[in-house]
Amino acid sequence: MRLSVIRFLLCATLLSAAGALYAGETVKVRNATGRWEVSGDITLIEAEERALNEAKKDALRKAGVMENVWSVFGQVSTESGSEFDEAFSSVSVLALNGLVNITDKKTEDVWDPVAKKLFKVVTIDANVTKDDVQEDKSYLLEVTGIEPVYKESEPFTCTIRVHGADSYIKFFWFGEDGASMVYPNSYEENRIFRAGETFTFPVSDKIDLVMEKADKSKEVEKVNIIIVATKKDFPYIGETDYQSILTWLFRLPADQRTFYYNMTLIR
Repeated sequence: MRLSVIRFLLCATLLSAAGALYAGETVKVRNATGRWEVSGDITLIEAEERALNEAKKDALRKAGVMENVWSVFGQVSTESGSEFDEAFSSVSVLALNGLVNITDKKTEDVWDPVAKKLFKVVTIDANVTKDDVQEDKSYLLEVTGIEPVYKESEPFTCTIRVHGADSYIKFFWFGEDGASMVYPNSYEENRIFRAGETFTFPVSDKIDLVMEKADKSKEVEKVNIIIVATKKDFPYIGETDYQSILTWLFRLPADQRTFYYNMTLIR
């Protein structure tokens, strides 16, 4: 029996609150600033919310923890597709809420005479929590064989090698119509992948991964791929939606996980 990965349904499950994601040293930050343009699509309230999130990111930078916090999502850009990018933004907010405790906030409407645009500007003082757990720089996931563009119905394969520790692998696929965990699955069981050895995905010859567009009328569709390796087995039992998967990834201990991100196209 062979499996074709064609379409995935999006389960719209919204997350409530992140809580404290990390425990560690607290750094006091003053005058962290963020701004956002007020435009036809963005209201004053929405611009203030986004400016506040930018101020929180600035607070993280001032506290010297921005690099570690955003290493999980550092490769994700707005080019990754609207659904994926929106989920990334939502998870970013959850992370910011867990790391930045605002002690003072000032909001202003600022007109830029050069750009001729109105901005909401938010300035905050905050206590920023620094993560005690640092990434294991020797723990790396090497992935090869993923093409930048695939033709319709073309098979998908890639090779994986983990450096630094025997690992468990979770393979997530974010299509334009939703998300799925490609591995492990009902045909390929969860297993240990030995450090330094090379493995081909799909692991089993019972499965074919086939690149098919969800909407045949589109000329091009984007597929985001995240492959996660962990030193211990951290089961994924959440919903197969963007936010749940990204939040699970973010909450993994930094010294226990490494990951690979890529975006490809189907023509």
